[in-house]
Amino acid sequence: MWNTVNDLAALQERMNRLFEQRAPRRHADHSAEADDREIERTDWQPAADVYEQTGEYLIALDVPGVRRESLIIDTDDKRLIIRGERALEGENRRRAERPVGRFVRTFNLPSGVDREKITADYRDGVLRLRLPKRHEQKAQRLEIKIN
Repeated sequence: MWNTVNDLAALQERMNRLFEQRAPRRHADHSAEADDREIERTDWQPAADVYEQTGEYLIALDVPGVRRESLIIDTDDKRLIIRGERALEGENRRRAERPVGRFVRTFNLPSGVDREKITADYRDGVLRLRLPKRHEQKAQRLEIKIN
């Protein structure tokens, strides 16, 4: 007899094994080149809100249960990358609804962000990042005299 649930579960398991073989977890090489060459496998993706205010952008990332020490925040010319891991709490769980394991969130940086002044605060399970906008000088008209 054909059992849809069992067939789908078996197909999902085969697909998971195939992806694990093709995209292994990252090794000790954390260079930018390695980031571009490999697809980083993650176990979950935290929810995020992005706001734009007059002088800055704000990002709020829900990461309750993630230790501050496991959070890594990097930038390159175009991206803000947030990595972390929520550890498994005890092995005698009877019910598991909260995700565990590694996560990565990547945000494209707008061109006007001052990367040197980005700050982060982690409180009450929410990681808040402030991305200040560069103060651009207004164009001034300058008359050039002809000799």
